[in-house]
Amino acid sequence: MTLRSSIAALVVLAATASWGQNSATPVASRRPTVMATPNSDGQIASARAKAQAESKQHVDDVGATLTKMHTLLKQMQAKTAATASKDSVAKANLEMWSMMLDQLDKEYAQMVTAQKAREEMEARRLSLYKQADDRAAAAASAARAQQAKAAEQMKSASPASTPAAETTPAPAATPSTTSSPN
Repeated sequence: MTLRSSIAALVVLAATASWGQNSATPVASRRPTVMATPNSDGQIASARAKAQAESKQHVDDVGATLTKMHTLLKQMQAKTAATASKDSVAKANLEMWSMMLDQLDKEYAQMVTAQKAREEMEARRLSLYKQADDRAAAAASAARAQQAKAAEQMKSASPASTPAAETTPAPAATPSTTSSPN
């Protein structure tokens, strides 16, 4: 029975290890990327949110698997506690599993740290985009204000030149001094 549970646990460990190695590659390299087009901003945001949710779900799944593996190790330790002093193979098996779970715990902690770093980086990126949008909006409003001021100056300058043109006397019509042939 111990051999069967050890084999089952080894299969779970191998699956978890290969799963953990797949998670080391960035999510963007595993998924097709969405090309940016002028009308796809919403698609890009939804794809980014979906990728973040999948990444977080993956980290949570690995954590749940590790918890199950720790539970299995404790059960194996409890079953072999009485015979471990007599059976050196069982003792070595438990030590091996303990070391492997310790290593997986370290890798899981690195995954969690990387996940938090990605979330913080995304928050910073969004903040920078918001700042750039705010600056662009402020520059656009300043440009509109400057255009309005220039238009106001043009309006105030135009009425001043119009009365001056009206006050200038037009040349008087002079009678013709040529004699008519009749």
